[in-house]
Amino acid sequence: MPKDRLESFTDGVVAIVLTVLVLNIKIPDKPTWSSVYSIRHILIAYVVSFIFVAIIWVNHHRLFQLIDTISYRVIWADLFWLFWLTLCPAVTAWIGDNPKDLVPNLLYVLIYTMWSWSFGVLVKEVIHSSNPQSKTVWILKRDKRSQISMFLNILILLGVFIYPSIGLVGRFFVSFIWIFSYRRSNEIQTAIFNRLKLIFKHK
Repeated sequence: MPKDRLESFTDGVVAIVLTVLVLNIKIPDKPTWSSVYSIRHILIAYVVSFIFVAIIWVNHHRLFQLIDTISYRVIWADLFWLFWLTLCPAVTAWIGDNPKDLVPNLLYVLIYTMWSWSFGVLVKEVIHSSNPQSKTVWILKRDKRSQISMFLNILILLGVFIYPSIGLVGRFFVSFIWIFSYRRSNEIQTAIFNRLKLIFKHK
């Protein structure tokens, strides 16, 4: 399958998910600022989810810019990623209605954690289907954001049991590490790693 076809299909699903996200916002009957304030939790949940979906979609585009051909394993990995994405509007609406309850926050973080993990699976399949000596493999293997995301997600999952509202806050910070391009991310990770090596060397 040409990669353009898979990208177009993925773009369509992402567009639908973003549309459903905004349709889940319950517009107040009264045209007052107090009415807007009454749905603040729903709006916050929408903004956080929109930011994460948008950033990961951009990274999906960056990922596919690096490759020329795709295998069927990549196709199925992409569909697995989209499966978890399509569940995001439902848990976003639920946490917006119940921002301080454990179960909605736990399920929200769990769904987004699985989505993050499935993106890592997609990256691994792209590496597997690419030439081992290619620049694509070199770039993707050096990028550790999937592992960092999973570590943060596990911390957030544990934190939800102590303070449920940490789910949204944590998701916002996970989004931040995916803002950068693969090249810029590699530069930052290399600089941090080198800095840590110098610190431990002096000790």
